[in-house]
Amino acid sequence: MIIRQAKEEDVMQIAEILTEDWKTAYRGIIEDDYLDSLDAAQRYRIEIRRYREMTVAADGDEVLGYAWNEMTDEAPADCEIIALYVRYSRRGNGIGRALMRHSMDRFREAGKKTMIVWCLKENHESRRFYEKMGGKVFKGGTHRWGSRDYDMISYLYRLDE
Repeated sequence: MIIRQAKEEDVMQIAEILTEDWKTAYRGIIEDDYLDSLDAAQRYRIEIRRYREMTVAADGDEVLGYAWNEMTDEAPADCEIIALYVRYSRRGNGIGRALMRHSMDRFREAGKKTMIVWCLKENHESRRFYEKMGGKVFKGGTHRWGSRDYDMISYLYRLDE
């Protein structure tokens, strides 16, 4: 497995990972109607516009997971992992940890000090992962998907410690 900058030819796999992950991991958290409406071809049209901000974990031509990173001014954070997804069937193999560490290293190299990550408050699997990776609960918020608002929780990471 290598971690590298996402390429245009990775975008369909990125869209497939996102839709598969949401339909599996968020079932019972997000409304079924919304999850059932997710479509990889539709996500492709969205992800093609932002893949240049992503890194992927790949095994040959297969994308195993990806991270979407961004510099931010949301105090107290100066950078953010907006999305981190691993192909659902490949979870538990260190891919998420590798993507997370790679993102943190890139932010450190850019002189960033504090990173934020948001996730669904009810997504206990992701919350355990972010806490294991050293994140400290920061604040809550909400985000709308479909016709409903969902509770979110954020984690802060000090990159200069």
